[in-house]
Amino acid sequence: MEELFTFTKYKDNPMALNKNFEVVILSDEESKVALLKDLLSNFYSMNIALVCHHPAEAIEYLNNHHPTIFFVDMSFADILHDVRKPPFIVGLCDAINTKRVKQFLKMGFFEIFYSPYTERELNSIMGKILNIYGTYNKVDQRILRRVEEERLSYSADDRNLKSVFILGTRNEESTRIVFDKVLYIKKVGNQVCVCFEDDTRKYYRSNLKMFISKFPRSKFQKINRSVVVNMDKVTGVMKNRVLVANSMNFEVSRSFKKSFKERLPV
Repeated sequence: MEELFTFTKYKDNPMALNKNFEVVILSDEESKVALLKDLLSNFYSMNIALVCHHPAEAIEYLNNHHPTIFFVDMSFADILHDVRKPPFIVGLCDAINTKRVKQFLKMGFFEIFYSPYTERELNSIMGKILNIYGTYNKVDQRILRRVEEERLSYSADDRNLKSVFILGTRNEESTRIVFDKVLYIKKVGNQVCVCFEDDTRKYYRSNLKMFISKFPRSKFQKINRSVVVNMDKVTGVMKNRVLVANSMNFEVSRSFKKSFKERLPV
C-alpha cells in the first residue's frame, strides 16, 4: 500500500507547487457536501476540483490527477484500496467508533472530520495540513502564507462572512441565512426563531448560545436571555427598550445593558 506522506508527485511536478490546493470530495449525502463546500469556500486557496457521489468517479479522477486533499465519506473508505492516494485524506464521519477509526487511520487517513462538522474542527485539520505540507515541501512561501492567513481569518471572531449555512435534520431542510436580512434571533421553547426583514420566520431546533456562535459578534448583540438583535437593524433606544426596524421592540436586561450601550454609535 502506498504510504500516506509521499510527496514525490509534487517534486516531480514543480508547477503543481505554485497552484492552489486541489480538493476532491466523495459523499452521496447532498447536505453534507453542501456544508463542506460552504466551509471550504472560506479558504480561497482551496480549489474544489471534483465533487462526486459515486466511487467510480473518484477512482478515475484520483488515479489520473494529483489533488492535495481528499474528503471522503467513511461509507466509501474501501475506495482507498483502488486509488493512488493523495497526501491528505480526511474522512467524513457521522458517529465516533474508536475501533473503526483506528482501522481507518491504518488505511491511510490523515484525519477524521466528525459530525456536526464545525468550522472550528475543520480549521484545526487545515492547520495540521498546512504545517506538514510546509515542512515536507519546498512550497512557494507566499502561497503558504496566504493560505495560513485565510485559515487564521477563518477562525477569527469577525470573519467578514455574509452568511451561514445551517445543516438540516431529517425533518428540517438545510438553509442559508444571510446576515443582512436578519432582524433578530429569539429563543422560543426548545427552538430558535430567526426573524427576517421580509417578516418571514424560520425555526431551528437548537440551543440559543450554540446557534448564535455561528453569527459574527461584531454584527449581532444579545440584549436579554432570549433575544439577539442585528445591530444594523436597531432604529431606536428608549430607556431599557430597543426598537428594531421601527416595528419590534425588546427589553434590554440589566446584565446585558452595558455591553449593548457600548455597541451603540456615538
